[in-house]
Amino acid sequence: MLIENEHRIGMSETARRTMIGVGDGDGIGHIHIAFVTVADLPEGGGNTTRLKSLLQVLHRSGHRVRVWNEHALGVAPTQVLQPRGTVADAHYEFVLGSTERRSGMASAGDKLSAVRAVTRNMLSARKAGALDVLWFNNLSFYDVAPLTWLARRNGIVTVQAYEDERLEVVSRDGRSLSRRLFALNSRMADRWCPRRADAVVTISTYLRTKYSSLVDDPDRVYLVPTIVSCDEWHLPEPPEEIEPHLLYVGAFGEQDDLAGIVDALALLNDSSIPFRATFLGANQRDSHLVHDVVARIRDRGIEDRVRLRGFVPLEEVRREIARSHVLLNIRRDAVWSRSGLSTKLSESLASGRLVVTAAVGDVPHYLSDGENALVVPAGASARRIAEALSLACTNAELRRRVGAAGREVARQQFDVAVHQRTLDTVLTEALHRRQSA
Repeated sequence: MLIENEHRIGMSETARRTMIGVGDGDGIGHIHIAFVTVADLPEGGGNTTRLKSLLQVLHRSGHRVRVWNEHALGVAPTQVLQPRGTVADAHYEFVLGSTERRSGMASAGDKLSAVRAVTRNMLSARKAGALDVLWFNNLSFYDVAPLTWLARRNGIVTVQAYEDERLEVVSRDGRSLSRRLFALNSRMADRWCPRRADAVVTISTYLRTKYSSLVDDPDRVYLVPTIVSCDEWHLPEPPEEIEPHLLYVGAFGEQDDLAGIVDALALLNDSSIPFRATFLGANQRDSHLVHDVVARIRDRGIEDRVRLRGFVPLEEVRREIARSHVLLNIRRDAVWSRSGLSTKLSESLASGRLVVTAAVGDVPHYLSDGENALVVPAGASARRIAEALSLACTNAELRRRVGAAGREVARQQFDVAVHQRTLDTVLTEALHRRQSA
């Protein structure tokens, strides 16, 4: 009866054999996975980069992967967005056919329309035998709840993935009606959604602990830290220069200690330590964060030492890293840093450059000061950051030695090949849970 029902609802042949215990031998075989997400595609950092890395691992394992994007995240400039295309060898589409994104209460109608569009896509793909797993990427109640209910009715496995604490839960802005409603949406998501997932994937031990307490079976919660292709990010040594080049790449988010970095650069300047610094990135959603950095650089009198380039494509990011000697990934000691793990950190380590970072969240699980990175304490003062940057700028041998050791950490802990087996385990066990439910 089970097999008849699986044929009726359109399960792919490989997934069907996996669920009834006659798989292809090594590995899980090829299954059809659809990601439902909110991301800046095809360019973008943060959760967009995390999405791409997951797609890369699953594609390398031979799975058929697609992306149904509800709407833009709103961080990357709109001119780099495209309504459909390919990322990490997976087809993606903005399900509403537009890259425009409204905010506040005006976005509610768009969000519900996106859920209806995903529903149509899901049922159509299932009927065609081209959907086995629905993967929710850092989403919330209004979309995960109805889509999970419908997926369960149609025998579709669901995976929920989380990479940060929920924005509305930790935001300091609780005054607006829209913010209060979105906060309620987040609380309902944590209360209802995880326990109905066949698997929950988290990026950090903070989130693994959180979601293990919200499900009936903690074995359904998996830790998959940041993912990076070490081969793609490895770079030759840069030419040595009188003024070492320091580089920050990011979205100028509140998780990054940009004030501390700028003040530390000012202290280097006051000490006549030679350096050049470049800041890459933008934040269309919270543009005031970028303006604050620009103003701070001006107030500290270091405009001639610091270059701000704004948002650039990924290939240009790689070129800037190739020209750099020290990469800055210093995060504030706050819930964002404790709950997440910077994808940019794993990319920086994989490049072989010396990384300066902070001992927040899971960073101490992977890195030790002076061995594979320069690690400042959580909540370090600008003077303490400046001491680390001074050491990085004045010791070329240390840059080479520690940078090489950092790359080895990336190869052992974050490389695509490392996570293929983990994600195959997640999918295999999720498929069997659905079959047993």
